[in-house]
Formats: sequence, structure tokens, C-alpha cells
Amino acid sequence: MSGYDFDRPFISQEAMAVYRATDRETASRYGSQVKAAPLSNAEYRTRFLRLKVSNNMRGPPDGGRIFPGYLVVRNLGTKDQYETWIPDGAFEDLYELVSE
Repeated sequence: MSGYDFDRPFISQEAMAVYRATDRETASRYGSQVKAAPLSNAEYRTRFLRLKVSNNMRGPPDGGRIFPGYLVVRNLGTKDQYETWIPDGAFEDLYELVSE
């Protein structure tokens, strides 16, 4: 039996870590802070199929390959709040960890 957590795609927003935008443009467009958790694009697709309406989610990326990345909640606490997926390299260029 593997140690994989099959509930991982369904992490609550409350349990996600807080990250801060590292540049003004990103902060201006998406909020100075986001919540995020490591999640592959395949795991994000699983989450999207179940929670796309209730969590106001952007569609998952297309493709047959699995890539590491982050589930990201942007525009925290606003009417424009939404979830999306960002590849790990791009996310790490835009955000730094504030608290876990």
C-alpha cells in the first residue's frame, strides 16, 4: 500500500499556507497575499471536477503529462476570489512563504 494521501486534492483553504507576492504587479493583480498548497496538475483536475462551482475555480491545464505545481487561491476575501493552478517554477518566482 502506498503512502499517498488520496484526500490531498481536497485540502481546505483554511489549511493552506499563506504566501506573499514578491512584486507589485502580481500584488496589484491578484492581491498581496494568496493561500497555496503543493498540488500536481492531475490532482488539481480531480479537485476541479468536484469543486469547480463552489470554489470558483479556473479550469485545469490541458495535457497528458503530470507536472508539479501549486493550488493557489487568489484575491483572498474579495468577491473576485478564485482558485487556480500554477506550475511550481512560475509560482516560486511570484510568491514567498509567509506562514504554514
